[in-house]
Amino acid sequence: MSPYLTVFTFVFIIICAALAQAKFSYERGNCDILVSSAIREILMNEMRAQLDPAWRASRTKRVRYELYTPLNPYKAQMLLPGDADVLRASYFNAKWPVRISIHGWTGKSTSCSNAAIKDAYLAVGNFNVIILDWSAISMDISYGRISRQLSEIATNLLEFTHFLHSVSGIPYETIYLVGHSAGAHIAGLAGKLLRPQRYGVIYALDPAGLVQLSLGEDKRLAPNDALYTESIHTDTTLLGNPSTKLTHAAFFVNWGLGQPHCPNATAAEFDFACDHFAALYYFVESLRQPRAFGATLCRRRDNGGGSSYDSFSGTLLDQLDCGCTNAVKTGECPMTAFMGGEPAVPKNGTFYLSTRSKPQPFGYGETVRIRRAVPGKFLHSSFLHNKFIGNMLAKWHK
Repeated sequence: MSPYLTVFTFVFIIICAALAQAKFSYERGNCDILVSSAIREILMNEMRAQLDPAWRASRTKRVRYELYTPLNPYKAQMLLPGDADVLRASYFNAKWPVRISIHGWTGKSTSCSNAAIKDAYLAVGNFNVIILDWSAISMDISYGRISRQLSEIATNLLEFTHFLHSVSGIPYETIYLVGHSAGAHIAGLAGKLLRPQRYGVIYALDPAGLVQLSLGEDKRLAPNDALYTESIHTDTTLLGNPSTKLTHAAFFVNWGLGQPHCPNATAAEFDFACDHFAALYYFVESLRQPRAFGATLCRRRDNGGGSSYDSFSGTLLDQLDCGCTNAVKTGECPMTAFMGGEPAVPKNGTFYLSTRSKPQPFGYGETVRIRRAVPGKFLHSSFLHNKFIGNMLAKWHK
């Protein structure tokens, strides 16, 4: 693939991702939706790296930790790993649980998704909300390149949480890691490094597929990376990961594709990134309303056989039964678990739920409505998905 095609595809994805976040910008002024500046920054980074190969290496250590609490809900305090005086002078409170939000590729601490997570936690209780900003690395045109650096970021996160634990005495089990996309794998890798100790919970919000699809448990998120791990899958078509083996509990919202509020549910636009970011905002709603997303437990089929309600499941999870005997008549199934929430309630297995086509709220509460899988037709059948992006991802994997 030519360099020009790679750059064009990258810019295309960044625009879609930024627009996806813009759909959920519920508090303008408290977060950034700067499509042009994001593209400019990443392309400038690429130019600097081409002119000075050592420049990129100098940025790998630039990981920041921004603290928000009920005492400073909008203005971050910078925490410096290893600097106990800075920690003691901050609003960090060892009596409050720690929630660490980790963005993904091309993300920043000031993104609207981070603002939404931070605001939701502070709205429901007293928390130390910390945003891990690794944008010095994530603002890179090559996903393959940043994937090779996730273990370094995870090591930095491990050292930071060890610092919090040793200085403040806060137990590891009261620390939750909330990671979106590549951030979910950073959380998992940090969890592996912490053993035999364990973080309390890892919430994986549409964990990244791409390079991670071919990796073993030792190099990606896995169920035992925390005392409890839960994943929310909303884009199994391109950017997300369709595996049911990443976490103790895996929730496939609307079968993990074609989120009803996203344009690509009707193949009307190219905004496929909306599906990938939807997991963030479903999770945020679950923090504010822990009983918002009732789900039904899926069962593995015997010998690959079908069922009386097979027509509801489409092909994405054709190895699973995610329905009930009443679904054919009523389109509804009994609720067996809630997705997300604070504090986390451990579950085990693979779950299905559907959502409304408009926010406020997305969730149906205790009602589990079975809807047909509606993939983004553009991505399933187009030249872009099968050739253009497919070739690009193959190149990134090298």
